[in-house]
Amino acid sequence: MRGLSTALGIAAALVAVTAAATSSAEAGCARRIVNRSGTIALVSRDGGPWVAVRPNRSQTIHYYQSGRIDVALTCGPGALPEQASFRASYDTVAVIDRCYIRFGDGFFENQLGGGFLGRKETGPLALNNPRQGDLVIGPTAGTCPAERAAISARY
Repeated sequence: MRGLSTALGIAAALVAVTAAATSSAEAGCARRIVNRSGTIALVSRDGGPWVAVRPNRSQTIHYYQSGRIDVALTCGPGALPEQASFRASYDTVAVIDRCYIRFGDGFFENQLGGGFLGRKETGPLALNNPRQGDLVIGPTAGTCPAERAAISARY
């Protein structure tokens, strides 16, 4: 009886270790998309449905695997991504607990890793800031024409 309980204990330990090793090898990062502009940001991951992030709001995004993220800045709640004033696509990398948006041309990638230093313009977006994998739409993206007129109106 004692040998059976020892064997069951060892088997349970092996199952627990295998489960822990398997779960730690999967990617899983929760990051933020922050819209600080006056436009509506439409975001799609891996060709999926577009999610709207309204001005001065944020949305959580989960990276479970490497893929692609598309961003479109539009005016009005019914605007389509095809009517965007700005549109861009970036590769995303998700490995274990490290997730980031890949951009640039690989300059110093061996020394710093991907997504740290880009020599290509990404404005009005700030990628991998403040954390790796975060995406911030800055105020330089502008505002929609109707909002601009309302802001400049005098009462």
